Amino acid sequence: MLRILMLLLLLVVLCFGAAMSYYNWNSVPFNYLAGQTEVPLIALLIAVFVLGVLLALLLCAGRIVGLRAEQLRLRRQLSNAQAELKNLRNLPLQGPKR
Repeated sequence: MLRILMLLLLLVVLCFGAAMSYYNWNSVPFNYLAGQTEVPLIALLIAVFVLGVLLALLLCAGRIVGLRAEQLRLRRQLSNAQAELKNLRNLPLQGPKR
């Protein structure tokens, strides 16, 4: 059910974006450091969105790499603990000394 709702939401967003692009083909001036140019508004909006997504991914990449390293360390620690537990279970039991 959740997957269907997410698919419908994505479809609505795509239709909204298509409608915006259809009605926003007017050229607007774009000023940047080296000069100025005329670009369609929708192209400018898409370019800014893509740059924002790329910047967010770049900023999150360090955190993702750190979390993967921690996951690997914890898996290794769990494996060592399980091996130690198995070894302790295989030790012969000794009765109390008298």
